[in-house]
This record gives sequence, structure tokens and C-alpha cells, in this order.
Amino acid sequence: MTTSVRALLSRLRPRDDHLPEEMRSQVQVHRLLSLLGAGLVVGFAPLYAVAAPDAIDPLWVRVGIAGLFLTLLAASYRSARVRAAYVSCVWGVLYLIVGWFVVLAALNQFSGEYAVGLLLVYAVLAGIVAFGAESVWAPLAFLGYGGGGTVLATLTGPRPETSPLILLASMGTIAVVETVLTQGWLWIRKTVREQEARLQGLTNSLPGVVFEFFVREDGTVGHHFVSEHAEDVLGLEAEPATFHERCLERIPDPYQREIERSIETAIDEQSDWEFETPFDPPDGERIWALGASTPEQREGETVFNGVILDITERKEAERRRRTYEELKDSAEDAIVIADADGDIIDWNPGAEAMFGYEKEAIVGRPIETIMPDRHRAPHRRGMERVRETGRGRFLGETVELEGLHQDGHEVPVELALSSWEADRERFFGAIIRDITERKNAEQALREERDRFETLFESLPTPVVRCVAQDDGVFVTDANPAFEDTFGLAATEAVGAEINHILVPEKGHDRARDFDRRVLESGEVRAEVQRTTAEGMREFQVQAISRRPDEGPPEIYAIYTDITERKQRERRLDAIFNHTYQFTGLMEPDGTMIEANDTALRFGGLDREDIVGTPIWKTHWAQTGEDSKQRLREAVERAAEGEFVRYERPIQGGDEDRIIDFSIRPVTDADGQVELLIPEARDITELKWREETLRAAKEEAEEASRLKSAVLANMSHELRTPLTSILGFAEAIDDEASDGAGPVSRFASLIAKSGERLLRTFDNILNLSRLEAEQQNEPAEPVDVAAAARSVADEIQDRAEADDIALRTEVGSATMRTRAPADQVPIVLRHLLSNAITYTEAGGTVWLRVGRAGGDVVVEVEDTGIGMDPDEVPALFEPFRQASEGFGREYEGTGLGLAVVQRAVDRMGGTVDVATEEGEGTCVTVGLPGMEPTNDAPSLGEG
Repeated sequence: MTTSVRALLSRLRPRDDHLPEEMRSQVQVHRLLSLLGAGLVVGFAPLYAVAAPDAIDPLWVRVGIAGLFLTLLAASYRSARVRAAYVSCVWGVLYLIVGWFVVLAALNQFSGEYAVGLLLVYAVLAGIVAFGAESVWAPLAFLGYGGGGTVLATLTGPRPETSPLILLASMGTIAVVETVLTQGWLWIRKTVREQEARLQGLTNSLPGVVFEFFVREDGTVGHHFVSEHAEDVLGLEAEPATFHERCLERIPDPYQREIERSIETAIDEQSDWEFETPFDPPDGERIWALGASTPEQREGETVFNGVILDITERKEAERRRRTYEELKDSAEDAIVIADADGDIIDWNPGAEAMFGYEKEAIVGRPIETIMPDRHRAPHRRGMERVRETGRGRFLGETVELEGLHQDGHEVPVELALSSWEADRERFFGAIIRDITERKNAEQALREERDRFETLFESLPTPVVRCVAQDDGVFVTDANPAFEDTFGLAATEAVGAEINHILVPEKGHDRARDFDRRVLESGEVRAEVQRTTAEGMREFQVQAISRRPDEGPPEIYAIYTDITERKQRERRLDAIFNHTYQFTGLMEPDGTMIEANDTALRFGGLDREDIVGTPIWKTHWAQTGEDSKQRLREAVERAAEGEFVRYERPIQGGDEDRIIDFSIRPVTDADGQVELLIPEARDITELKWREETLRAAKEEAEEASRLKSAVLANMSHELRTPLTSILGFAEAIDDEASDGAGPVSRFASLIAKSGERLLRTFDNILNLSRLEAEQQNEPAEPVDVAAAARSVADEIQDRAEADDIALRTEVGSATMRTRAPADQVPIVLRHLLSNAITYTEAGGTVWLRVGRAGGDVVVEVEDTGIGMDPDEVPALFEPFRQASEGFGREYEGTGLGLAVVQRAVDRMGGTVDVATEEGEGTCVTVGLPGMEPTNDAPSLGEG
């Protein structure tokens, strides 16, 4: 039967919970009989009309009786009172019908058609009354009513065509048969009721819901029977017709499909149908239901006879058992179970870790195994007390004592003991927690508390402890710094309302709001003004609240005097906002946070115009797309931690300017950029001056370059004929064979003067080349020590000729620098030549080469005339000497040290001169060294 048909039939059978099930069935049967009776009363009218056309049989009576049936039927669907009396009402209509038919038969003289009809109506209607009767008296009364009416009609009505004796005898026979059948029907029904009552009592005595579930060949499913326990177990009425649908509605979807599959499997395999599912009763509290049934084949259907049990408690017990096992196995605490004798019967991994015994090794041993000796005797006495009285000193309490590890060391533990009985046996349970860390922490806490108290008293900043009451915050303790700062003795402060003693009256409301926020949020920092011994001062106060288990909330406050800092901040703010430079603050993404007043005035802006705006979108940056793009790139570089600086245009209120712009990143302790500081300085006039100076410098440099080029060319042009003169002088000297004549002397003078002039030309040429930057020789490694030895050998003859001792302190180590190959010898020649020139006969010149750090250092020292130290800078200018003019005492062009200075500069070195007039001179040249050697002497080691 489909769900829609069931729904239709359900609507045709209104539920009357106050009526017994049998009464509801009687009402439904009599409804059908009412519908059938209405049809038959009207339907027999044409038959009688055909059989006896002249008979008296008014149709309106038949229609009226049929209408009465239908009216009663309709009323039964709308009125519970009609349904409760429906059977009696139908009987009343039946009495009316039998009376009407007796009258109708009498009017038609009990003709054959109407006599037979009367007997048929008499028998059928009596049977209907007997079907709904609870005793034989109801059908007997109906039979007596019909029989008595017939007797009266035969005596008072027209002469009957049918023999009255035969008619009455037939009715008597019917009455006897109906009475016997009614007695038998009532006995059978009584027996069935008794059997049903016994069966129902049996099924209702079972702990679950007994059911009879069917699956027909056409796929229709339903229940033939559901025991009354359905209401108690499932919260559903035991109505078989709709029980299956109502059950499925209360089962979660996945389990519905599982149940349907299990039904199909049980039918296919003709096996027991079992299921286990959560079930949601109408009261909303989910239960677990277990169904078990066996199949039975009947005609056209498979019937499963079974029971549904509430296994919620069993499932909960299983869940608790699983939870217990999981908790026991995962707990860090030790869980130990012992029997009445104190022998261990269960031992979790936490106990293994805590005491060192594996479960297999400890189970069965006395629990005293994990106790120190001093605890074992008290333990045995306590166990005995529990066994005798069921009570123990520590049962249900938590105590601290010591346990014994397998290796013999004691473990401080916290122990919770319990005891219970199961199956008349006593068990003991212990949850044991290792409190080693807690004990250590408590000790550390005590030490920390002592340190805190010491710190509290010794802190140089004011600290106060208060309690919060309904009428204010009162001081309970204050350190000496508090007393000194606020000018209050401890006796004055303790017990006083803190705001009354520290806050001016006009600030009380704000101070109370501060206290409220501390209590609500737990911690507050704020800058406040408080009255001190020195007057009103500013403090950074950090306050925290604490709510102890007992007593009012507490507030701890530390006051840091920031009066001077605030004054500095105000001065800094004045500087920040009144400086002539642009400065501000930005987020790492370039969003402006602040800008100083100078920058705002320059752009004719308000602070609201720039705060929250990327810097490249501000008025200042509107100087072209390329300029804005470069600014964005600069922000991105600064956000990565780079200091960025460049020159850029800026748009002002009236005109654009050029600024020296930079972005400085500000990082936190972890090196992450927190802020960017943009700074700018107007360099428009400076740029103009720089351009002017640059043009002048370029002009001067060009003139100098031309001068040096001319000198270089002139030196070259003079060198060629001079070389020829020297050659001819040498040839003339060779021709003068005796070497003593004037010709030889003149040739020697020509050669000497020519060489002097050649050296002068060489100096001019070297200087001009250096200044004209024509020295393009590639740099290469040069051994300075070797060059020094070589040049010293060259100069040795000249020194000896002038009666000057030339001493070298060079050593054999290699000391290299990178330079053009001829530059180091040139420097050495000029230095030694100068030293010899300005040293008188009998003097000494030293040449030293060594290392100082990573540099190669050359020292040329003499015992010559020296000079005024103030005149040293002029020596490095071309054509300058210590003595100048026609009256100068020493020969020379004054180019040597100029060449030295420029050559050393090109090599990346330094030149220093130490001199005193009449004391000699020491020239030190430092050149970048290439690689140190282990045997290279440091300068001064000799």
C-alpha cells in the first residue's frame, strides 16, 4: 500500500485516543455498514418496482433513510461525541429500518416479495446488531422488536397473502439461529480477547518494543503489530499502520539507508534482520536502539517477528569504558587500581613513566611496592579500616606524600584515593600526579616572592599596592621611593584613598575612571599628573589588577617620573614643527602619518590633506609621472631597510623647488621596519651655486690641462736637442785624449749642465704628464724593497761624491704594491735626491722599507738643514723650494716633491713630512700592500 493511500485512509480514520482500539475498529466497521446500508436501501427500490409495480413503496422514505445513514456518517468525521455513540446511533437507524419494513410489508399484505424482504432484513440487521453487541441481550431485544412488530402487523393490518404462521415460524427460526450464532460469536470473541490480553501482557512484559514487520512481494512494508512499549521506549504511539514511517522519520539519514539495506539483505538471504541505530524520540533526547528479528514466510509476504531494545545505557557504558581506557592510557598522571588485598590489578602508561615499572612486571604485586618504608604501615592500617568500615581517612581527598621509583629515588606526588564495591568485591583506585615541578615551582615562587618583596622595597621608582572597595581604592602598602617621591610617610599613605592623596580634586573623576579600567581590563598604562613633594609632576603609570580567591580585588601601580622626558618631547615637538626642513613620518607602505608645520606651510596644506595618503599622491609629489614612480621605488627600497637619498623636485604652494630628499627606515628590535622618516632640505639656491662653481671649475681645469699639455710638449721638444748636446759633449770628451786640457774640462761642464737640464726636463715632463693624466700605464705588482735597493745603488756614487753616508734598511723580504712600473723608482729617486741635496758633507741619509699594518712604508730620513714645519705644505706645489729666488742656496727646480705627491696619489698612497729647522727631515710614503709575508719587517725593526 502506497504512502499516499495510507495517508488518505488515515484522514478517513480520525484518531480518538480516548476510545479503546476495539471501539475505534467498531466505529470504522459501522461506518462502512452505514455506507452500504444507504446504498442498499435506495438500490432495492427499482427491484421492487419491477417485481411489484402496484406495490405501496414510497421512494421518499427510502431516500430519507439513506440520507439519515449518510448524515450520521458525515457527523462521525466531525464530532468526537458522535463517534463515541456511533454504534448506538447506527442501531437506532436499524430499529427504524426494521420497523419501516414491517409496516411496508403489512401495507403490501405480506406479499411474497415483501415477506422475503422482511425475513432478509430481519436476519441481516439482527446479525449487524450482534456483531457490535457485548452480550446476547442486544440482538435478542432487536429480534423481539422485529418479531413483535410483525405479529402486531398481521393482527391489525390487511389480510396477508403469506401465511402468518409460516412467516412468524420463519422469523422465530431466524431468531433462534441468530441467538445461537451470537452466543458462539461472543464466546469466540471473549476467548480471542483473553488470548490477545495474555499475548499483549506477555509482549508488554518484555523490556523492549515487540513488533511484527512485513515486507510484501510488491515492495509494500509496514507493521502488523507493535507493542505498547513503543510509547515508553521510542516515544511513539503503538499504531501499526504508520509506525514504520514514523520510526524512519526519527532516524538520522545515514542510518535510514543502512536499515533499508539491512532489510534487503535479510530478505535476500532469509536471515535474521538486526540493526543498531541512533533514534530521536519526540522529546528530543537521542537514544540508541537495537533491533533483532527472525523471518517468517507467509502468503505473499515476509514477516519479521522481533523486538526493539533501548541500548542507550549500554552504549553509554561502552563509550564511558572507551573514554576511560583512552583517558587512562593517555593521562600523564599515574592511574593505579588495586583489589581488596591491595594487589595491583591495573596500571597505566603514566604509572610506568612515573615509577619505572612496566605493567607486566607490577600487576599482581602489592601497592606498597611503590611506597617508601615509612608509609607502608599507615597504609596497611588504612586498608584494614576501609575493609571493615567502608570509610577511610583519605578517601575522597587529595593528599601530598612521596612515592618510590623502581630505581629507589623518591618522587613527590599528589594522591587522590577512592574505593568502591562491584559484584560484592572491593576495589581501590588512586590517581597519582608527579608534583616535582610544582614543588620546585613553589620553592621558586617563595624565593621569587622574597625577591619581589626585596625589590618592592628597593625599587627606585614609586610602587604602591591597593585594594578596591566600593567607596574607593585604598593603599595597603607603599615602598620607600613612593614615600620619598610623594612626600608621604607610610603611616599617612596606608589606609588612605589613593586618589585623595595624589590627585587634585578636579582630576578625581578621571582618576576613578582609570581605576575602573584597570579592574575591567586587568592592565592599563597611562600618562598622568600627580601631586608630589616637589609639586605637580608627570608620571607614566602602569597598573595591573589581581583578583585573589578571597578578599577584594587588588591593584598594583608603578609610577615612573617622565616630567623631564615630556619637557624634552615638547621641545622636540617645537623643533619638529618649526624647523626650516621638511620632515615627517610614514608607514612602511608610504602612507603619511605626520608632517611638520614647515612642510605643510610650504605646500599650503592642512594636516588632514596628507594624513592617510601615500606620499606620491600628496600635493608635494605632483611633479610628473617619472618623478612619482621614482618616489614609489624609493619608498619600497626604504621599506626593505635601505637608507635612500636623492635629489628631486617638489611642488610648493607658489613654485616648484629642488630638494635634497631622503627616506630613513626605523626598525624594531628584530630588524623589521616599523616606520619611515622622510626628510628634505631646499637646495634650490645651493644647486644654482653648485652649477656656477662647476662651470668655473671646469674652465679652470681645462686651462690647467692645456698648461700641462703645453709643458709636456715643450719638454718633449727640448729633450730631443738636449740629448744630442749630451752626445756631442761625450764625443768631444772622448776626442780629448789627455783629459787634462780645457777641451775636456769644457766637455765635462757641458755634460754636467746638460744632465742637470735633462733631469729638470724629466721632472717637468713627469709632472705635466701626471697633471694632464697621460699616465695610462697599467698597474702591476711592484716589489718596493727591490726598487729601493736598486735606486740606492744608483744614488750611492752621488752620495759618496758629496761625502754623505747613504744607509739602507730594506731587508730581503718581498714587499709589493700595485703601480705603473716606473712610478715607485721615480718616487724613490726624488726623495733620495732631495735628502742628499739638503744634507751637508759628513751627514747621513737613511732609506727604510717595511710594513705598517697592510701598507708598504718607505722612509727617507736625513740629517740635513730641515725647515719650518709651517712651510711643509708649500713643498708639494710645483717649482717651490725651501729657499727660492736668485739668492737661493741649493740647486733644483722645486718639482721633485710635487712629482712625488702626484705619483703617490695615483698609486693610492700617502705622503707625510716630519721636519724641524736645523734638525733634518723625514719623509714617509705609505703605499697599499698586496700581501703580507712572514719575513717582512715592520718599520722600525731594523
